[in-house]
Amino acid sequence: MQIRPETARVLIAVKASPQPSAKYGDTVCVAGVRVDGGRADWIRLYPLPFRWMGVQQQFKKFDLIDVEVRRESKDSRPESYRPDIDSIKVVRHLDDWRDRQPYMERVARTTTCALSAAAAERHDAPSLGMVAVKSVERLKIEPFGEWTDAQKARIAGAANLAPLSLFGDVAKTPAELKAPRFVARYEYFCMADGCRRHVGQILDWELTALQARLRREPDASATAQIERRFHAQMFAPGRQTSFFMGNFEDARKRHSFSVLGVYYPPEGIATSVGLFDLNQD
Repeated sequence: MQIRPETARVLIAVKASPQPSAKYGDTVCVAGVRVDGGRADWIRLYPLPFRWMGVQQQFKKFDLIDVEVRRESKDSRPESYRPDIDSIKVVRHLDDWRDRQPYMERVARTTTCALSAAAAERHDAPSLGMVAVKSVERLKIEPFGEWTDAQKARIAGAANLAPLSLFGDVAKTPAELKAPRFVARYEYFCMADGCRRHVGQILDWELTALQARLRREPDASATAQIERRFHAQMFAPGRQTSFFMGNFEDARKRHSFSVLGVYYPPEGIATSVGLFDLNQD
């Protein structure tokens, strides 16, 4: 049975760090809030070989885009859709928290505890969610190491890709994808009663980009600046901070959720939204 395409308007909230791909060079998992038809539903767009895409198709976080999508039949996670890359059109960018909040305040909040419990029980449980953070114990930053042998093989295969992308003209073939210098994980508590603490790895491309800018800095200086950006600034007094959470397609890892992005508007702008119980029908 052929799955019919549909046009979605999506507020981009998540751009994860690029991962090696032999077919596309490297791919990015993108997620956002689908807002067409008055809805406010999470949607995952994958695969997106973002660095290889034409300039007309590239977009930023908190861009509103229109894109033709098909439900991904090989992925049981209900939010997963395959985008038609050539159909992507950037509508506008929401540059200010006041512009973003009317959309984000309509997104149901949940807890990491609820997401993990539901995913452990059902393969089609929610795989994306917006989680209010009660407190962060620390941001643990460690050396990343190297790509795995399988990832190195995919990167080597990408060298055979043509300079012109299948998805529009690119100025030049992207540079070889480098492994990040550090991996960072939040140790935190969500708002669930009795939460026993979570550890969530940050997969946000923003972290990878920051590391690239700090490549000439000594380790101590680089980690201090990562700590300042992802902990001190995003959890500063007067911020109402939430995580955008997501899990993996691998059924063995479905219960484990990573931090795909951080939403931290000033408390004066943020609107109080009740927690959404995943166990409700």
